[in-house]
Amino acid sequence: MKFTMLFSIRTKLILLVTLFTIQCNSSTNILNNQKNMDLVGMVGTESILYDELVEGYMSGNINQDPTSEELVEFLPIYLNYRAKLLAAKEQGYFEKSSILDEYAIYAKQAAYAFWLDQQIKPTQFQEFKSRYNEELKSSHVLIQLNQNARPEDTLAVYNTLIEARELFLSGQHTMAELNEMYSSRRNGQLMGGDLPWFSVGVTVAPFEDALYALEEGEISMPVRTQFGYHIIHLEERRERVPARSVSHIFISNRGDTERIDELYSRLEEGTPWMDLVVEFSEDRASVSNEGNIGWVSYSSRYDQAFIDSVMALDPSLPFNKPISSVYGMHILKVDSIQQFASEEAKDAFLTKELENSSSFERNNGFVIDWISEKYGLEVNSEIITSITDQFLATDSLLISDIPTSILQNRSDSLLTFQGRLATVEDFLSYLTESRANLYLENIRPNWFTDFQEFFVDSHLADFTLEVFPDFSTQTDSYLRGLVVYQINEDSVWSSATVDSTLLYERYTNDSTNYVFDTRYYYHLISARYDSTLMKAKDFIMTGGSPDSLRANDFPVAVMSDSTGLFQGEPFTRLADLTEGEISEFFTYKNRQAFFVLNIILPARKMTFTEAFNRVLSDYQPIREQMWLDRLNKRYSIQSYPNTIREKFSD
Repeated sequence: MKFTMLFSIRTKLILLVTLFTIQCNSSTNILNNQKNMDLVGMVGTESILYDELVEGYMSGNINQDPTSEELVEFLPIYLNYRAKLLAAKEQGYFEKSSILDEYAIYAKQAAYAFWLDQQIKPTQFQEFKSRYNEELKSSHVLIQLNQNARPEDTLAVYNTLIEARELFLSGQHTMAELNEMYSSRRNGQLMGGDLPWFSVGVTVAPFEDALYALEEGEISMPVRTQFGYHIIHLEERRERVPARSVSHIFISNRGDTERIDELYSRLEEGTPWMDLVVEFSEDRASVSNEGNIGWVSYSSRYDQAFIDSVMALDPSLPFNKPISSVYGMHILKVDSIQQFASEEAKDAFLTKELENSSSFERNNGFVIDWISEKYGLEVNSEIITSITDQFLATDSLLISDIPTSILQNRSDSLLTFQGRLATVEDFLSYLTESRANLYLENIRPNWFTDFQEFFVDSHLADFTLEVFPDFSTQTDSYLRGLVVYQINEDSVWSSATVDSTLLYERYTNDSTNYVFDTRYYYHLISARYDSTLMKAKDFIMTGGSPDSLRANDFPVAVMSDSTGLFQGEPFTRLADLTEGEISEFFTYKNRQAFFVLNIILPARKMTFTEAFNRVLSDYQPIREQMWLDRLNKRYSIQSYPNTIREKFSD
């Protein structure tokens, strides 16, 4: 009984193993069959599959799907490309420092563009779209501060605004009073104060972010922008008022009410709007557009009172009664109120608005700041304070002369970013490279922020590959392109590797291609005025050399040539001249000009030196085909175009 059971178990195991083996063999056969069905070529031991061929084709033809005929035609080109790649790999091109250096530069540049278009822009768009639906009313106190201000000055401004904030929270002062008490002045005007209604994309990003984070009635902590430090009070939120496309008839003199009233009366009597715009409106930039000044909204940079007047217009009227603004007198009419035919249309509009907004920039610093914030760049503020204090305590000591007695903690971590570390020693090396001739005691906050940017920048390409593995498709393609270009250059196009004997043989065997046709050594003289040109002509006719015209203060342009590079009019005129003859005047590049024909150079065969570049250019296609033939022989290139045809016949 036990034997039977054991036998049964053993039999089952054998059956299972056998079945598994059969299945594996079956799967392998299926995979092999599929591979054979997709095989379009062989280069050495490399199998070239249909999808690879299509991908190669699409990389240079992204706007169209290939036909069967196009892929068949492209197949030998692609197989040659793969052979070049294989040869480059065998010859070590993928390890050449010159190629890798150029690749590293490209990878970093591509990483910036990739982050901006693939990650930052889509992320910011959703936030921008959400904010776009609201308008905010606010006021602020602003103390001006240079971005490179000393740390102690920065701290003093911050603490001053904390004091002002406490006065507001305690109810002791209004924002208007605090503005008078604390805000900086420029040209006698307070830099803080009441702000108009506005929406997303109008102000700088740090200010906008802080404002949209507030609840109605709330006041922010001090916010740093390029202008200094602010505290911001959000007074009210409301739904966005749609923009209006507006036209006007404009009179600049605000006191000329009689004239604007007369124009309004004429409109009421039936005078066409365009007639009055053309004849009387003083805004000449808008006249050709029937007086239209574009879209006006609470995000526009017009005067607040003018915007309020536009938003109060009755859009159903053909025109509204005259109003006065800081600009002058207007008769306004609403051409349309902004609306979108679909959500897609709105998204397209908002995308352009985002790209044009002050909160979206296409530069490396903007990208690094975004990545640093989103992916947690950690800054050791205690170490920064320690470095700052030690630098400030020095006396006229250059960065290049930092002694070992300063900063004993050089191995300490200053920055960390996604597992990457920057030490105090790294910071000192950076300063030595970038600011060697500055004094330590003049340390500024931007020394650290610039180092942060340098640190993230140096790791950006590798970090991009970690976050977006698909980024390697783009960078690897570029590297392959560099490699193929370089091996092509070295194997075919470099004159240093050409057998000059073969070139000379080609030159001597071709008696017709390497010749100079009849050429003309001439001077072409041109001038702005006919009178100047006539004086120049008289100077030459009395024995003066055309090359001496400029030296004798003639305000003319002089060009001489004997190569025959210039063809067509007016150079065909040279054939009608004799040596020493001066031509009639003609127009050349919107100036009056004439020729002086010096010598007619007869046709002759070029010397080998003169013909070298032309012979080399003619020989290159032959040389490239010889190289491809060698690659074909070395790698036994096989082509299976029927695979392509079968794909299209399914």
